[in-house]
Amino acid sequence: MTVSPPTRVLVVLRSSVAKDLLTMALEGLPLELEYISAATPEVLLQRIAIAKPGLLILELADNADLLASLRFTHKTLPVVVVLAEPQAEMVFVASRLGAEELLAFPLAVEETHARMQAVLARLRPEQVAVTPATVASGAFPALFGNHPRMAEIRDMIAKVATTSATVLIRGESGVGKEVVARMIYARSQRGNRPFVKVNCAAIPNDLLESELFGYEAGAFTGAVRSKPGKFELADTGTLFLDEIGEMHPQLQAKLLQVLQDGEFSRLGAKRDMKVDVRVLCATNKLLEQRVSEGLFREDLFYRINVVTVHIPPLRERRDEIPVLMQFFLEKYSALYGRELVPFSAEAARAIQHYSWPGNIRELENLCKRYVIVGGETQILREISARQLAVALTPTNGPQESANGEAPEFPAGPSLLEIGRRAAWLAEREAIQQMLMLTRWNRKEAARRLQISYKALLNKINQMEGEEEF
Repeated sequence: MTVSPPTRVLVVLRSSVAKDLLTMALEGLPLELEYISAATPEVLLQRIAIAKPGLLILELADNADLLASLRFTHKTLPVVVVLAEPQAEMVFVASRLGAEELLAFPLAVEETHARMQAVLARLRPEQVAVTPATVASGAFPALFGNHPRMAEIRDMIAKVATTSATVLIRGESGVGKEVVARMIYARSQRGNRPFVKVNCAAIPNDLLESELFGYEAGAFTGAVRSKPGKFELADTGTLFLDEIGEMHPQLQAKLLQVLQDGEFSRLGAKRDMKVDVRVLCATNKLLEQRVSEGLFREDLFYRINVVTVHIPPLRERRDEIPVLMQFFLEKYSALYGRELVPFSAEAARAIQHYSWPGNIRELENLCKRYVIVGGETQILREISARQLAVALTPTNGPQESANGEAPEFPAGPSLLEIGRRAAWLAEREAIQQMLMLTRWNRKEAARRLQISYKALLNKINQMEGEEEF
């Protein structure tokens, strides 16, 4: 049996941190990486002519001149674009210029690995077999403890996984809706087929249609070659539509047609194509309310609401917090090569009693930061400040509770209290960022912040000693 050589990849990144994260994310994939620093169009084109890569990973900062120049001379070279900032304009330009995939800082290692694996499978299907994510078999059980409601979800997953039914996963942001989707996928008969994720809230509405359904060469200005949409890429596999409540009503009609008939047409195409895709959806919105407001089609709602999985927020299953906390500490200690240092009893109690409005995602980020930075003082101060901010700020609105009902709105504080608290947090964040930027050179930080050195020292002392002014 002949083994295909690894795909040669030319990587153009400006940041050494981004290079380290990308290297970590691409580990295990059959790729031969060559990194170069940010280049002019002339230098890059010269390097491409010499290296003859099968794939280019290109960071775009504040302009698209490099990509536009490349597309003019190398129309068939696949390009993965890394956006320094996920601005709508840059997303639009990169998509219109035929980028194979869009990544944005900060690069999430596991998600980047899965997305690049899918890109490689499209480009060289003989080289990569798309399999369920590694965490599908190893990490998922750790994310679901013994809470009775989570046991019900596991039972529901086992029942629906072997079917082709559309599933609507509901719950607040950060509760693990994508985790449930990947569990259903991993346990289904399509588990060895593609898993394609689309965040409907992260893609501008005028681009979402081409992302979902693709386009033909010449369909619009800049479409120099045909590009398959997410439905085509997920054929025989699973498509996960995250934040589906944000989809524009005009596009909902086309989605409904695909769900009913399994047929759609690319932009600019003369004929329909048929796909076999299992669709999983997720939302943190009250879709019933959006239906009544005319923002979500009623027929589409009933079509995707075949089976519903409600995930309760973390504050309603606090007994799982120690399990999750230990899991994340072990995960990131191993990932960053750090010694595993458990939280103290005091910090563990604070974490246990915090309300976690950001749910599991917020807990994971806190544990990650603790592993990287070390020390509990800042963690305890941060939890205390967040708790106060939550107490002072009314709920953000239409996130739904685990049973799909709208939460009650608590009485809010005065505008003076909110303004005072917001100003304090913003000032503290600005000072911390400037100190990091100047490598803790306080005189330079004071100069850039346009305050006196003495005033900066006073503010730092005040912030280290108090939770608020």
